[in-house]
Amino acid sequence: MVLINFLLRFSIFLLIITFIASCSSTRLIYTLAEKFIKDEVSFFVYLDSKEEVILNESVSEVMIWHRTFILPNYAKFLKDTAAKLEANKYNKSEVSEILRNGRFLIEETITGLTPYASRFLIRHQSVEAIKFIEKKMEFRRKQRLKELSKPQNILYKNRINRLIKNFERFLGGELNDAQVELLEIHARATIDDVKVRLNNRTMRQKVFLEFLRTQPSEKELTNYLNKLLLAGHTIINPSYQTFSEISLDRFTVLLVEILQISSYEQREKLKEKLLSYAAEFNELSL
Repeated sequence: MVLINFLLRFSIFLLIITFIASCSSTRLIYTLAEKFIKDEVSFFVYLDSKEEVILNESVSEVMIWHRTFILPNYAKFLKDTAAKLEANKYNKSEVSEILRNGRFLIEETITGLTPYASRFLIRHQSVEAIKFIEKKMEFRRKQRLKELSKPQNILYKNRINRLIKNFERFLGGELNDAQVELLEIHARATIDDVKVRLNNRTMRQKVFLEFLRTQPSEKELTNYLNKLLLAGHTIINPSYQTFSEISLDRFTVLLVEILQISSYEQREKLKEKLLSYAAEFNELSL
């Protein structure tokens, strides 16, 4: 679950470029990502020297698979998106199509990753191992709750600053006043969304550990992870699907409105950035 969660976030970050600063390279990000995954898994799962070797091998296999089968698809996705910008195709239906294609890539990534995660996690089904994972998950949850307990004005300030910074990376410089105003409205409307996601993640982790306690086979674990990560609302929280759909629609509208009031120079910067990342992805692909 830990390995899957990080690789999923990593893939999303690569897709929307918010992970990559203007002076960074995709190759450097991959190097850092491999170490980060190992550190994260080592935090949540107790590993002896033998298990550390297995983890290193597993993560290396995952990164090779990602570079071989996923990065070329990301490159094509970014090139297609750049082509739509070139043709001024960024109304709501067109942006929705772009996001649907991005979601398909994420789902493809998940179903490719779960077998690797299951192969590793199947070795950690003892009572002691599961208790260790549970304890670490609770520690992280409390850390996150502490961050979210800050005054609302601080949470808002942090959120709007992140939004502005990320969109400025996309559009190659300072946003205009109208764009900043759109982000401010979006930040205020979605300020509590992170709490909803944390609650959903907590429930998802809980049912995952309960399932792991049943001593599933590797195939059973893979199938369960796919369902939990792709359609978790059917297991734990049906209302979360509505929340996700509303969140996606809000973000779609935000992108459309930002692009509609963007300058020609901003759209050109965005197109150039997407194409440069696509080229990097192709170069890094195996």
